[in-house]
Amino acid sequence: MVNNHRSQLQSFWDRLVEKELKREKEDPRKRVHTDLLWREIKRSIQKKSNLTILDAGAGFGRFSIPLAEAGHKVVHLDISPKMLEAACKIAQSREITTIEFMQGSIDDLSRFETSSFDIVLCLDSPLSFCYNTYETALSELIRVTKSNLILCVMNRSGVIAEGGVNFDLQHFGKLKTVLEVYNAGTLVVTEELRSLQPTLFPSWHAFRPDEIKELLERKGCRVERISAPGTLARFVDPELLKQLINDKEAYESYLGFEEQYDSDVYVLGIGAVGAGGLLITAAKCDRRQK
Repeated sequence: MVNNHRSQLQSFWDRLVEKELKREKEDPRKRVHTDLLWREIKRSIQKKSNLTILDAGAGFGRFSIPLAEAGHKVVHLDISPKMLEAACKIAQSREITTIEFMQGSIDDLSRFETSSFDIVLCLDSPLSFCYNTYETALSELIRVTKSNLILCVMNRSGVIAEGGVNFDLQHFGKLKTVLEVYNAGTLVVTEELRSLQPTLFPSWHAFRPDEIKELLERKGCRVERISAPGTLARFVDPELLKQLINDKEAYESYLGFEEQYDSDVYVLGIGAVGAGGLLITAAKCDRRQK
């Protein structure tokens, strides 16, 4: 079953390469989400140089390539050959030599020794797509980092609000899948569901803020920051966001306020549209894996 799910993930992301390459340009809400994640990455890196970084589930290189371009030694891991191909082309076009590309799943990092990386990134929800192995995947991500881990996962309440109720009412005339997600966090995408909506993600698990925090703490980490990036942006007119992005000073001010807003305990259960709705930065404080 695990291998079949990995195959589904590989095929799914292979088909989305071109769309992902254009998302920040076409969707200002995704641009805001990405820029908020960059603020967190830069806060964690600060002025450090020559760091070893694992970007686990790195896609086309949204984060890995600029980090390598800045001089850090980066391992770019992804399950999709097409994503890896696109990332390699971008890195080659920029003549970047401090990045290594590998195909693989984040729930098997056995090729890496314990504490191999200064920082481990797992952004835009690859952990959520390990719907039945996410605890194993999280243990592996923690094992291979020396100190810090930055995660972005699906937000349970956010994905329900984003379209789950509409899907159920349209296809079943009553609540069905949202009840499963609300209670357990996991949606197993069956052939029946896929026949109703072929564009559905492969099976996934969406986290509550307290759930992912407790899980990290149980595995020997201290959660330093948690937010629901992109929450405010989902309620802003996209055309107004586009105008804002073009005003550098006003946009930076907006991002600062959005970070504050998105970290408020009252909005942690919402998150971005179509992106990882929970952002967590954790420090590894106990090397024993539980």
